[in-house]
Amino acid sequence: MVLGLYCAVAVHAAMPDDEAREKKCPEGQYSGPRAGARSFYRDPYVWFLSREFAQRFCFPESYIDDSLTGALAIAVRIKPEEFELCGFMGGTGQCPQQKKLLIDVYVDNKRTHIPKADPNVHYCGGVVQNSGWLAANISDRRRHGGAEVEGQKRPFMSLEKNEDELTKFLYVAERKGWASMEGIFSEAYYRENWVGGIDLITLNGYNFGYSETRNPDAPPDPKDPHYLEPVKRFAIAVLLGSEKSPYGNAWEANDYYKKNIRYPQGYRHVIEVPHRLAQIIYAYDHKEGEQFLKNVQDAMQSLAP
Repeated sequence: MVLGLYCAVAVHAAMPDDEAREKKCPEGQYSGPRAGARSFYRDPYVWFLSREFAQRFCFPESYIDDSLTGALAIAVRIKPEEFELCGFMGGTGQCPQQKKLLIDVYVDNKRTHIPKADPNVHYCGGVVQNSGWLAANISDRRRHGGAEVEGQKRPFMSLEKNEDELTKFLYVAERKGWASMEGIFSEAYYRENWVGGIDLITLNGYNFGYSETRNPDAPPDPKDPHYLEPVKRFAIAVLLGSEKSPYGNAWEANDYYKKNIRYPQGYRHVIEVPHRLAQIIYAYDHKEGEQFLKNVQDAMQSLAP
């Protein structure tokens, strides 16, 4: 009995002081799994943090990745779609579960300027797929006469702007002075000044999942002479629609990027992502992302002090 009481006191003493954490990080503290936590939320994300962000919000040091540049933090998860589409792929009655890749990007809005197609938008919560979406599957754009409702207007890829005015988020592979395009993101959420000086942008890897991205651990393919230059690293690159857009027939030429879009100066902003994130994106694109993300997450959380 005495031994049990002693152990309980010892465990309690080893737990971090919540008041001390609040004092150290007054804007908010990470509430996921961490050493000594009395209670915590199960965290479905894999985090890649700058030291500045980790210290500001009291994250475990194991989440810090110094190879991340161009953003304060990135959090990635793979999430099931709200509704399953049946009878489209796999035949009548087949309802393959679809999963989406979501990447939260935290940027310092004082040091980083990502141009908006609509500067008046300060918040976009995206389309909520509740029962109303299922009851009348008709786009908000058609329902409201061509305009999105407040809270759904997108700052970067606004439906009210033309192609040349849009801000596009591309997934690119950095090579020698240029970058090949690996995929395109859509914006799913935006909040200006999520916390003072930090904008939060959620990107949806909607066009991934077709096994087209290249393996970040594979050597160049000698059968593809246009891409013999090895990939240095992968990045999320921001490009305006009016600036040598990779859309259309021009970019189908294998050497288009090499000739026209210099890296990084040809882009408005570049976020160079850690190698492990590139591995997660590749695994997701090749239908193995959920298990791979869980393995990475378990490994990172086991290192949390």
